[in-house]
Amino acid sequence: MFGKLLKYEFKSTAKWYLLITLIALGLSVITGVIGGSATNGFVNMETNSMQIITGTLGILIFGGVIGLYLSNYYIIIRRFYSNLYEREGYLTWTLPASPHAIILSKFVGALVASLYCLFLLFLSGFITILVMGTVMGEDLSPVFSIFEAFSHSIVYWIIIWWIFTTASGILLFYVSIALGQLFQNRRGLKAILFFFLLCLVLSIIGTAVQPGRNMNMNDILHLLYNNGNMEEWGTFFIPGLIYEVIKIISMYFTVHYISKYKLNLQ
Repeated sequence: MFGKLLKYEFKSTAKWYLLITLIALGLSVITGVIGGSATNGFVNMETNSMQIITGTLGILIFGGVIGLYLSNYYIIIRRFYSNLYEREGYLTWTLPASPHAIILSKFVGALVASLYCLFLLFLSGFITILVMGTVMGEDLSPVFSIFEAFSHSIVYWIIIWWIFTTASGILLFYVSIALGQLFQNRRGLKAILFFFLLCLVLSIIGTAVQPGRNMNMNDILHLLYNNGNMEEWGTFFIPGLIYEVIKIISMYFTVHYISKYKLNLQ
């Protein structure tokens, strides 16, 4: 049943993420064309024109990044809330599936979608650079040297870190929504309050285990100079990853407990 629920989750959100993808790639091409054309003409361009073009590029890039993340979070939050705790919840909870299967299908679908958006963000940036280089007539071969970064273990540790922090971020939304359901009225407002309260508390606790907190620039440069030795970077990231795992497990079972034993759809 979990597989069917997950398949339905992907199918239901596919059209929205296809639209997001088309918009993101379209903006990256437009940004690259504007940036490349402007760079070629900067020498003979007036100050006001330069400021307008620079501002336009900044708006396109910043707006694209913010729009991508907000769209993803809106889809994740809306689907979880409407499918589990609004009128659709009556149908969802009568399905021949366990609460674990229902919650996990939402969580896995949201995690895959979030990681895809992160990939899309880097892909859009890469395309923007390629388009700018093409418009400017520059040699593009150095751009592809970025893939050499995957020969260093630090990249894999960062990817793992992103996966775990993304997972805990999704569950933070879920647990805030679930806690809001414990009340009879103004559940949305109380879910928002729980979200900010949990963010504050978890960030205070997490400061003791965040990677890099107790490292100075010399330590970081030393690790980079040694190509991100696996053992060193493992020691560097492991405390924070353990904390993320604890958060993920705690928040998941909190959502499961509330959904199974304290659910009130009225």
